[in-house]
Amino acid sequence: MDYIIHLAILCGIYMILAQGLNISFGMGKLFNLAHVAAYAIGAYATAICATDYGFNFFESFLVTIIASAFFSILVAGIAMRLSDDYFAIGTLAFSFVVSALLINWKSLTRGVLGIPGIPRPTVFGFDMASNINFMIVVWSFALVVLCFIFIFRLSSFGRGLIMQSENIYATGALGVNVLQVKTLAFVISSCLAGTAGMFFAYYLNYIDPSSFSLAEMVFVLTIIIVGQPGSFWGVFFATFFLVLIPEPLRFVELPAGILGPMRQLLFALILYFTVLLRKSHLFPLRRHI
Repeated sequence: MDYIIHLAILCGIYMILAQGLNISFGMGKLFNLAHVAAYAIGAYATAICATDYGFNFFESFLVTIIASAFFSILVAGIAMRLSDDYFAIGTLAFSFVVSALLINWKSLTRGVLGIPGIPRPTVFGFDMASNINFMIVVWSFALVVLCFIFIFRLSSFGRGLIMQSENIYATGALGVNVLQVKTLAFVISSCLAGTAGMFFAYYLNYIDPSSFSLAEMVFVLTIIIVGQPGSFWGVFFATFFLVLIPEPLRFVELPAGILGPMRQLLFALILYFTVLLRKSHLFPLRRHI
């Protein structure tokens, strides 16, 4: 039972993280490789607030949202001047900058040693020290996020975001402020990544830079690509599929040095065959606006 609860918590955290990326990358065609950096900022903001200043859940949540939003505005102010592959390279550069800061700013982040002893808070009477209570809180947030994204897709803003991904010039000609739409989508995406990072930090009670590597970014991208970029239900089911599919490997008696690479190989094969078999559907030429 404890193992099932653990998997449910992981699915909830990755659901928030993946659906956040689905806004910028899936709906807006913004190849955002700084998503994992916003995830890290949310986790570290929570860890520092909880361990050094004793902030409660809602205070940490507010700081996390502000920190993630500030980071996304900073990145967007530069990266939005770029397009296509250059945008991806620009956001990836910011991701590496954040990674370097996490490792080298030892007075704040404690470097590669990480931040241990992150206390779990109490939310609306739910003591999150209990994993089942933690699961309830995580999925309560995840359901709110899913409802928000579902409504967002049907809103004029969501339609404008999809429109600019189809034809940016026609969208501008219709009076849509393309830069504003893309920037706000980027900010919302980063704030959701920061929220996922907050829950990740609280759940593990310990974080270090290795948890926010490029491999983590590739895993989240794999969720979006397998689920089909821009698809709400596709990403919803792909999150469960990719979080749960490597779990049977844990029960195979193999050395740890082999088990880890097998997990990465499994994701690589899934990604490869998804792109090979569904390359014409990943970014369809026409969508329903």
